[in-house]
Amino acid sequence: MYYVAKVDADKCAEYKCTTCTLYCPEANTLMFDKDNNTSWVDENRCKGCAICVYVCTDMLDRNCIEMAMSTPEES
Repeated sequence: MYYVAKVDADKCAEYKCTTCTLYCPEANTLMFDKDNNTSWVDENRCKGCAICVYVCTDMLDRNCIEMAMSTPEES
């Protein structure tokens, strides 16, 4: 088990913000869906650094992203 970023899509869609995607150090991990106006995380690529949480919560005071426990998918 490990921690990954989880986006609250409903909260995120209210802001239509892409700021968190600019700060994610891992390419193609935290992306913005223009159709739904929300960011989303590829949990298989997320390293759990929580930079996006800091940006969304502390810098922007929006609280749309949190770290949550995840388990690797069984193959």
